[in-house]
Amino acid sequence: MLKQVACVLLITVCLMSSASAIKCYQCKSLTDINCAKEKIDSASNIRTVDCDTVPKPNTMEQLQPVTRCNKVVTSDRAGTIVSRDCHFEAIGQKDNECTVTHSRQVDSCYTCKGDLCNASGSGHLVAVGVTALLAMFALQMAL
Repeated sequence: MLKQVACVLLITVCLMSSASAIKCYQCKSLTDINCAKEKIDSASNIRTVDCDTVPKPNTMEQLQPVTRCNKVVTSDRAGTIVSRDCHFEAIGQKDNECTVTHSRQVDSCYTCKGDLCNASGSGHLVAVGVTALLAMFALQMAL
């Protein structure tokens, strides 16, 4: 019985999303060339922010509390810009859909859940895979 309770608690902890503040990398490749790297490492010295302290854009309405980070690649005639930030999501917005407040074209948008998850352009599948493996292991231990 104790193993089953531990299994349920482990699965719950692995699958629940936190309601607390999320921390994200915040940068633009215009001002920091390290922002354009495929993967940010600790030597990059990229700024991190607590998304609860970042002001919401005035031009966007019906924004939900920030629970995701993003990496957005935009372009225009002047070139390509990579930016990483807290993801301000509008009600009804789909995953990996980004809205920008300027006239640049969005080439790609990657959103993710978890502190500093926007260090690269992918990785959410790794997190889901690890969670699934932990859940299966916990089930095997309970049986």
